Amino acid sequence: MANAEHGADQADRGMRKEYFNGGGAGKFLPPVFKLLELAVAIVCIGLIDDPAHNSRLRVFISTRTVALAYATFATFLVFSVIYLFGKVIRENFPWKLSSLLNLTGFILYLATAACILSDWSETKNRNYWPPNTQRMDFLCGAGSVAVVGALFYLLDLIVTVRLGMKGEIE
Repeated sequence: MANAEHGADQADRGMRKEYFNGGGAGKFLPPVFKLLELAVAIVCIGLIDDPAHNSRLRVFISTRTVALAYATFATFLVFSVIYLFGKVIRENFPWKLSSLLNLTGFILYLATAACILSDWSETKNRNYWPPNTQRMDFLCGAGSVAVVGALFYLLDLIVTVRLGMKGEIE
């Protein structure tokens, strides 16, 4: 009899929502996205550095695109680090603020990727001989990784809004 009561108690405890403390994916998905966004920002800064600073004879990327790229990547690198540091010290960020930052990140990463890939296309069509394919590859890679970063921000926005509307995150 005691064993049957113990089993019923375990089943009852398993049915209660508060036993799980807010539940699985809602707790861990936003920090995982921030880690991915941090990695994307670091990779983009590394890829854009050589074409932006080491092209003395040929211009591979315009100064406006470089300014937009560094402003976008560095700003959201700092935001990701602050968010992750806040999670380490168990500080919660409002989901509406996180959603606004994710929307801004999506728009800026997409705009930066479009500018980088546009400059890459213009440089490719100039037909310099001999071509510096390494810097062209870095430029194309930075634009492609920025598109992936924009997708991460969009997914993070969708997850944050859905979990925030349900009340699973604050």
